[in-house]
Amino acid sequence: MKNTTIALIAAALLVAAGIMGHIRRQEWAYRAPELAEGYRGLVMHFPPEELAWVKAGDSLDVISVFDAIMKSGPREKVAATLLQNVKVAGVNPRKGTIVMLVNPNEAQYLALALAQGEVRLSLRAAGDKVLAPMEIASYRRLIK
Repeated sequence: MKNTTIALIAAALLVAAGIMGHIRRQEWAYRAPELAEGYRGLVMHFPPEELAWVKAGDSLDVISVFDAIMKSGPREKVAATLLQNVKVAGVNPRKGTIVMLVNPNEAQYLALALAQGEVRLSLRAAGDKVLAPMEIASYRRLIK
């Protein structure tokens, strides 16, 4: 009886270890997206609902919203598209994390934008690769 109990406990521990190992391997696969040479995987946090429609392989534009000192007046909140057609390497909407493929220079600008104000993501249509000059958006320009 004693040997049977020990064998059952040992079997249960082995099964539990196997299940945990499988779960850890799945998590590791999520945390190790394929990175193209010369690019970095920049992890960013957003409210989960903002990432609900985003998946690996999508392309995004990154918009920074911040307070700017204007030449003709006081501070004003503006929005500027910092990066266009950024590839998504991975996303976990439940945790509110996204991994974007950026070069080292883009990573610095994105980190700065996060520190300066808000960052928003704009999902691009599949196949849309057009890069266009974007003017800085402000309510003052909108109302003129």
